[in-house]
Amino acid sequence: MKHLERSRSIFWVSGLMLALSALFFMGSVLMMGRSKAHAEERASQKLESRSEKEVAAESDSFIQASKSFAENLLEQHAKCPLLDEYAKEHFADSSLENMINDVNAGHSAKEAILAVCEKAGLDAGAAKIGDLTKEQIIEIDQEVFCSSNHPIGE
Repeated sequence: MKHLERSRSIFWVSGLMLALSALFFMGSVLMMGRSKAHAEERASQKLESRSEKEVAAESDSFIQASKSFAENLLEQHAKCPLLDEYAKEHFADSSLENMINDVNAGHSAKEAILAVCEKAGLDAGAAKIGDLTKEQIIEIDQEVFCSSNHPIGE
């Protein structure tokens, strides 16, 4: 008799453990679905809140063009100053500020250059284009493009 009672107890405990395991599994599946839906919604909201210029500035074509521009600046104009006020002559390729503003039909290159230099610990008044990395020039280019009146796609 004790053996039968013990077998029933084991059976009930096993059944309860199985039922609880199934409930936990179903709960976790539901929570994963909710989490995924929530993450997708947040990502969608983030994408929708970005401007067309921000999206364009992160596109492969813009980054590739910006990368080529940065490489050209480093090769051809490495000794040019960053800011126009330190240029000997004031025309299109006299400083990084002029060249970035010209390419992007913008006027905020000085602020972008100063921000990148501050972050990197460079003196913008003494530094030359060759003192920047390609990535820093791309960052400046993207920032100026996003704040410029430059039309998208041109």
